[in-house]
Amino acid sequence: MRKILFGGTGNFFFTKIINAFKYFLTRKNKLLKLKYLPLSMDIEPTTGCNFRCTMCQVSSPDFEARNMDLKTFKTVIDQNKQLIKIKLQGMGEPFVNKHLFKMIKYANSNGISVEFVTNGSLLNDENINKILKSEISRIVISIDGATKSTFENIRIKSNFEQVILNAKKLSKAIKENKYKTDFEAICLVQKNNFDEIEKISDLCNQIGFHTLHFQVQLTGWGKEDWEQVNYKKDINYSDLGIQDRFKKLKTEKSNSNFKIIVVEENLLNFNKQCSYPFENPYISTGKIIPCCMIADENVINFGSIKEENFLSIWNSEKYQSFRKDIINNSLENYCKNCYEEFRTKS
Repeated sequence: MRKILFGGTGNFFFTKIINAFKYFLTRKNKLLKLKYLPLSMDIEPTTGCNFRCTMCQVSSPDFEARNMDLKTFKTVIDQNKQLIKIKLQGMGEPFVNKHLFKMIKYANSNGISVEFVTNGSLLNDENINKILKSEISRIVISIDGATKSTFENIRIKSNFEQVILNAKKLSKAIKENKYKTDFEAICLVQKNNFDEIEKISDLCNQIGFHTLHFQVQLTGWGKEDWEQVNYKKDINYSDLGIQDRFKKLKTEKSNSNFKIIVVEENLLNFNKQCSYPFENPYISTGKIIPCCMIADENVINFGSIKEENFLSIWNSEKYQSFRKDIINNSLENYCKNCYEEFRTKS
């Protein structure tokens, strides 16, 4: 974040600097009514996806696919000129939204760095060319298996060979055009792919990713039924033997051109509390949601930017009450899955 901020933010530079100053000055005070606006934000361009992954709520029969319209996206940006970066991600595949590159361009014009997470299936030549013409600071592709069988059994309706081919094409284009972006992979580790983590590392290194992130805890999206489904898939990262395997993997597979990271930021406890309500909201088709670990407006939301100004939502009584519960470790059920105190394994 500091690198992005002080590396130059283009338009609205002083707006961003003043807000960032307020953030660094007051963040540790754990205020309920914040004196700053978020520096970063997750924005979901669409809930629609061409995959039906086994650990994702999009695969629910009644899940509704919706696109964020360009007007709503611009409203979010217009009310948040202080933003340093946004991540275009969520339940859906960003390329499903036909306005994706217009969104990226509009964010860039306001001095905002853009990242996005994709399943890689729609990275055809046309979209790769559009990427090279856009200003994108970070591209992340989900790689949940090193073999066709494992990958396609997790990411239903996917084509393993196509995703890997697309990733290789994008990697080659980035290198040949000296495109300045972080090209990264993420793997949602679960029992069905845990035995392939070494092979996944080798594959991602071969493709040309700069970094591979292992997400070692599945979310239940704040829903009891999905908590139960993904609880059974979870590898139980608290097991010291599993942790040692990842440590060994990082030591043996990382090098100067390829870095392996085990994502532990969302492995929370009462002493390491959630930071999302103080730093990074999640916006889906206009609704403000606490975080990407819930990512569903029907579980909880603080209001819609289509109906209220973002600032009034950001410091609303409902948002402040949510922050107070986090500080007091008085968690609602939809937050408990992230805390080790509630994740005891049998």
